[in-house]
Amino acid sequence: LDSELAELQAKIIPIPISEQTFLFDVKELLAENVAKAAKINKKNTQISIKRKALPLIPAYSMTTHKSQGQTLGEIIIDLVMPPGPVEVASVYVPLSRVKRLDDLLIIRPFEFAALQVKPSTAQREELKRLDRIAKTTPQPFPISM
Repeated sequence: LDSELAELQAKIIPIPISEQTFLFDVKELLAENVAKAAKINKKNTQISIKRKALPLIPAYSMTTHKSQGQTLGEIIIDLVMPPGPVEVASVYVPLSRVKRLDDLLIIRPFEFAALQVKPSTAQREELKRLDRIAKTTPQPFPISM
């Protein structure tokens, strides 16, 4: 970003004020007799308006944990993980919240290793337990068609 400000500290991003000038016709806001008089006298009923604002767009965010179980419309995710241990769900959950790939935006480049997180020992044990249950359940409860 080009800036006329003195050198900024790291991670400080200047947000320049946006300025816009446009014309607005006040004829509809005028009383009927004033509008007629303006027309008769060939007075211009347009005014120039200049506005200044910070160009911010409201946004909404949520954690990966909060998004579990939800289907979302369009999402922007960051797959750059903070330092420390990474859970399998930290990557899988945000990637699987949308129905279409077109509704997913990954905000910046990330390490491929983020997609190769292995389940913890406890998670592997739980998956084995669920597999055993899945294999033994049909025996006492056969499906008849």
